Amino acid sequence: MMKKTALVLCLAIATTALTGHVWADPKPTKAGNTIAPVVQANQQTQDITSFLSKLQKSVKEENKKEVAKLISYPLNLINNGKKTLIYTQEQFVQKYDRIITKSVKKQLLNQKSTDLFENENGYMIGRGAMWISEINNRLRVYSINAAYNPYEVAGIDDPEEFIAYLNKLKKEVRANNKKVVAHLISYPLRVNKDGKATLIKTKKQFIAKYDQIITKQVKKKLLEQDPDNVFVRDVGVSIGEGTMWVSQFGKKIAVYAINL
Repeated sequence: MMKKTALVLCLAIATTALTGHVWADPKPTKAGNTIAPVVQANQQTQDITSFLSKLQKSVKEENKKEVAKLISYPLNLINNGKKTLIYTQEQFVQKYDRIITKSVKKQLLNQKSTDLFENENGYMIGRGAMWISEINNRLRVYSINAAYNPYEVAGIDDPEEFIAYLNKLKKEVRANNKKVVAHLISYPLRVNKDGKATLIKTKKQFIAKYDQIITKQVKKKLLEQDPDNVFVRDVGVSIGEGTMWVSQFGKKIAVYAINL
């Protein structure tokens, strides 16, 4: 049921991004004519599996010029609800890092061809990060949703993963589930109190000293924290006005410091 709800939500977001003129406005030529992509219904004249594999390979290898060849121009770039048009391969390569963000790249590389969602707009990648359709008898990416990541400066790759992590941390601390909370910590954990720092090196040590670390005040600050109102800087995300600091270590988001 939760997966179905999530899919409906993703489609609602994606549909909002594609509302109105799905296709980019044509750019005038010097002669006064227009260049507009001719969009046909998905007849699968080109193998979507092959196209997706080629796109994933080029993005994984950071081959910007090859990725640019797999785009339909003008490309619809959606960023924080605003649409920008990318007209040429050269412009795409120049702005590559702002278009193929960490979130877009992650959703693309995690996408399986067998799990692609398809409707009249084409094939959806991830949660709407990209849309692919058959244009001039070739499969091409025609829209990219480079969602804004407010936690990127702190090293967090995916804003949704951070929010999910924070919600889980709150849930487990509220339930006083010490063992689960211990898994949400990066070790050694730095605990600062009265100007002195103590390193908690293992989960076992954390659980043994749990009540001295997750005090009533720490718990209160954590549970009151709104994920949309956190302080973010290059060393991490501040929770509860600096009571906790969170960052990403490899693929794991975790608390690495607590100030008592």
